[in-house]
Amino acid sequence: MRIVITYICHNSFVLDAPGRSYLFDYPADTHLPPGAPDAVRRAVAGRDLTVFISHGHEDHLSGNLDAITAGAASVRTVLSDDVPELRPEAVPTRGKVFVVEADERYAFEGMEVHTLASNDMGVAFLVEEQGLRFYYGGDLAEWIWPGVSAREAEFTRSYFRAAMERVGEFRPHVVFSNADPRLANKSGGETACRMTGARVFVPMHTFGDTASLAGFESDPGGPQVFSYERSGDRAEFEV
Repeated sequence: MRIVITYICHNSFVLDAPGRSYLFDYPADTHLPPGAPDAVRRAVAGRDLTVFISHGHEDHLSGNLDAITAGAASVRTVLSDDVPELRPEAVPTRGKVFVVEADERYAFEGMEVHTLASNDMGVAFLVEEQGLRFYYGGDLAEWIWPGVSAREAEFTRSYFRAAMERVGEFRPHVVFSNADPRLANKSGGETACRMTGARVFVPMHTFGDTASLAGFESDPGGPQVFSYERSGDRAEFEV
């Protein structure tokens, strides 16, 4: 299967598969670099689109999803349940909206969605549709910040690795997982790349510091890594 991945910004990407597209965590205007809205519009134009929103933080959710997806042929949206509660104004009005809770399984119009509880806010997604399996982590990551106690660090490390084991059991074709440059451990990005067994790995949560991803490279026997620099960069992969 041929897929195309387009980088928008931060944690936002478009994944194109035969006959359908997926948009992840499109953020508020204050987090958008120049050209990002146009990159989304080009990527989703005329497509049957599913939007996934992992949680309601502004660097992951725009209050105007209807406008950015207006050019799609059809739209359905899968929202973490914190969004209607904390940011009801951001719930889109176009197309069908499915609200999901953590650690549940759902079937929506031929698409299977499993959710994992984030250790920040909201959920992560395991999705299967028409033979394509992918994981989108949102803000589920190995958040070991400077100054935390050894006990807290070990709890976070164990939680994240247990989650990555679940992802690996899902046998995803594509994994999107955080590699935040503010943390010495890149918020678990290298661990996710190694543990999940994906054919394609997409590091994210860079706040625009894409140069920090230089250490993520495709290795023989490992996943192909989507390397990108600016909004609108795209790459094709066979999965």
